Amino acid sequence: MDVCNFGFQPLDFPLRFGWVYRLAMISKSLAACSKTPVLVAAEVTRLEFLRKHHAQSEPPHAGRCIFHGVLARLMGWLLMLLPVATFADVIAYPPYPGAVPSESYKVTVNGQPVFVNRFLTYDQFNWMDYARFAMTGKVHVEITHLISERNVITCDVRPLAYGIHPKIDGNTVSFDLDQPRKLILFFNDEPLFYSTGLMLFADPSEQNPPKPGDANVVNIMDYHVDNTGKTLETTNINQAISDVSARPGGGVLYFPPGVYLTGTVFVKSNVQLYVDAGAVILGSRRSADYTGAPTPAGGRSLRAFFVFDHVENAGLMGRGTIDMQGYPWLWHDFQPDTSDGTARDASGKVNDPHGPGIRGYVVNDCRNITFQDLCLLRSAYWTIHVIGTENFTTRNLKIVNRKQQYHDDAYDFSSDKHILIEDGFAMTMDDTWAFYGGRGSGTNAPSGIDDFVVKGFVNYSYTASLVLGYGGAPPVKHVRLEDVNFVANHNKFAIWIQLTPAYFTGRGYSSGARFSRNAALDDFKFVNCTFENDGGQIYIDGGDQPLTNFIFENCTFCKPFKPSLMMGRNVAPILFKHVTVNGTVVRNVRQLERAGFDLSVPVKFER
Repeated sequence: MDVCNFGFQPLDFPLRFGWVYRLAMISKSLAACSKTPVLVAAEVTRLEFLRKHHAQSEPPHAGRCIFHGVLARLMGWLLMLLPVATFADVIAYPPYPGAVPSESYKVTVNGQPVFVNRFLTYDQFNWMDYARFAMTGKVHVEITHLISERNVITCDVRPLAYGIHPKIDGNTVSFDLDQPRKLILFFNDEPLFYSTGLMLFADPSEQNPPKPGDANVVNIMDYHVDNTGKTLETTNINQAISDVSARPGGGVLYFPPGVYLTGTVFVKSNVQLYVDAGAVILGSRRSADYTGAPTPAGGRSLRAFFVFDHVENAGLMGRGTIDMQGYPWLWHDFQPDTSDGTARDASGKVNDPHGPGIRGYVVNDCRNITFQDLCLLRSAYWTIHVIGTENFTTRNLKIVNRKQQYHDDAYDFSSDKHILIEDGFAMTMDDTWAFYGGRGSGTNAPSGIDDFVVKGFVNYSYTASLVLGYGGAPPVKHVRLEDVNFVANHNKFAIWIQLTPAYFTGRGYSSGARFSRNAALDDFKFVNCTFENDGGQIYIDGGDQPLTNFIFENCTFCKPFKPSLMMGRNVAPILFKHVTVNGTVVRNVRQLERAGFDLSVPVKFER
């Protein structure tokens, strides 16, 4: 092998192979144990010399060959050492300027401090703080509990499926992680949606992130924007996006650490916005700073923070943050009393306009759109609304909204094909994935959802997770949820399919009490999913609509707060294949009924 053709320069070494270098340093301490570590230490000495020499002047091509040759030999010795010493690496993301530190928790990973963000929910007495870092290998997490100057008596780590049982020692808890996870921790409190706690987002290491100086990367600072968050930069940001899109093949618009204040951002074809760790794009608190995609006649407004309208091959990515600041400044339900009496009813309840809210991210009639790695905070209304789009993907996306605002759905879909959501997280007051009827033509039925896949997801919501109903359910086929953890669905159910008005009887919500027509549902598979106990688990009311090929396979159901229901006149047998309910493998209808399932549809079982 020609080690000169690895495709990187010596300066890339600290970034791309930092873990190799650190492991080599560890091997020095093992030099007395065997001959192999001695050889490794010798190679490290040579490597240190080359790195210092490079800092003074870049070596010629031959020097690079020597450098890479040493690196190759070092890696070979390290592979021999793997049975003796394993490697682990932690990258603690820097906080963005102005980020508020937690008053409740401190976190270290492998002894390295990790910044914990303060995140209030209902009011100043309720919070769900969060910490983020990247990891490789096995790491040790330690959390110090600072609340009320008392020790930790109980600590619950969710999802249950991960089987993490922390060690408690005074006011600290600790545990090991052997792979990236999204966790929710509750201290001296029940693991419920209403409780306070800590969200811990352990990301995988980032592979080949874009950086300034790369051929296809444009730095937003080249447009002389204010990165302190004091100046509204909507015009400059949109101009930069247009310029990158106009380049042959497009490119990446890079946001370095800093604070960028903006109204509506229009993303164009062949543009990726990369928000680096330590950077935050902040939404304006003024409603007038938001506009949107053109609205079909009679349709709802599509005003949004980010708009993808008739766009291809574009997206959002990076280890930074996008914070819409939707609550309370833009939340459409947040209305004071008014002199004309239209904001509230006679009892003081806010009148729900349900429609004019400013969405977070609208993806309208697009192809090949990807959101990756970011943390999306505080949407004012529906977070991600995907309409008439094909090939929409999210990976390692964290959606964190308040616990006090309805209509903050994580994802809403209308007339879409080929949706993939991988390794995600959502905390919302409202639904996680809601399906709605799309645009029809004339007397034709509206188009629906085809090929919807979720793999590896942690759901922590008040209302429901997978949602079809409210009189507007579309036809849906080919749905697969795999390795999904339903931690909380406090108000409703993890799976909520409501095709008749029955659910809303006596609940005082007349707008949802309608039938859904033309809503045939086919090929729904739930594989390796865990349904925890905060709220309900399954509510299926098929009405007169055909529901076929529903399968629950290798799923675990804990004891829920409310019983499940399955009913409908045209529901084909629902298959339970190696399903566990309350710790027991279910083999017959009687077991399901004893566990609280209200059944009026056929079911069958396989081991």
